[in-house]
Amino acid sequence: MVNTTGIHKVRTIMSRIAFCMECRQDVNLSLRGKTDSAELKGEVYGFTSQNAYCNECGTEVCVPEIEDENLKALYDAYRQRHGIISLDDIRAIPEKYNIGKRRLSLLLGWGGQTFSRYYDGDMPAKQYSETLRRILADPAYYLSLLERKKQSSY
Repeated sequence: MVNTTGIHKVRTIMSRIAFCMECRQDVNLSLRGKTDSAELKGEVYGFTSQNAYCNECGTEVCVPEIEDENLKALYDAYRQRHGIISLDDIRAIPEKYNIGKRRLSLLLGWGGQTFSRYYDGDMPAKQYSETLRRILADPAYYLSLLERKKQSSY
């Protein structure tokens, strides 16, 4: 799945005004992408980051939403390298099956908040990732989980 949420947020930020520490005033921002790298869990990952710059003096301006998107890009690189389901795919599951996050978590036999944490960006372990990937790709598997839960409830 293609992540369009981050692109939309970055476009919104482009039209945003922020405080420039150098100019000491609110200024319009320009965004520039660059190839970046960062260490995560002892490994270095390459990703494309976005940086905001003051349109008046050219100084880089810290914008928390952009930093969040850059961190997400780093986590996406980690997920891709290690075969972990993407955040966009995790978020597609409840929508695809019209199920709440807590109910899905309980259906899977997990703690009530486990899926919610993954939905909010926590990194699932490989085993959980494979289960989520299978649910997304295979409606018959999801149906079998529902049937099993239904039988165990009687």
